Amino acid sequence: MKIIQRIHIDKSPEDVWAVVSDPSTHTAWRPALAEFRHVSNGPLAVGSHIREKIRWRGRTIEIDDVVTALEPPRRLGMRGGWKAADFELDFLLEPRDGGTLASFDWSFLPKTFVMRLATPLLGRALRGATKDELAGLKSYVENKPR
Repeated sequence: MKIIQRIHIDKSPEDVWAVVSDPSTHTAWRPALAEFRHVSNGPLAVGSHIREKIRWRGRTIEIDDVVTALEPPRRLGMRGGWKAADFELDFLLEPRDGGTLASFDWSFLPKTFVMRLATPLLGRALRGATKDELAGLKSYVENKPR
């Protein structure tokens, strides 16, 4: 399943990038996220590993991510998954109308039989969660003190 959501943020791509590329900020603007931490040594780079814990429908899902693209201040790509599903995503940032058009473009890739059956039913919830994350990013970046 492919999900694409976009939102306009009234800040520069550099300001949005500073938040998106900083793992320590993600729990502040992603509502379902309990943990998001860089577990590799050194600065964030292609190949870096991220550990995230997501609260989803009364469960906590632990996901191991790998950074697949890091193109400041334009693109952060990641790939990750857990036993039931994998995902591939791109955060894309484009200058637009004095601010930034932020896109969250991702694919949900079920691995188990049960998850493949459930995926069509999960579509609405996953789209809603993605929209909520972008709204959280917008609010966080636009209201962040300098």
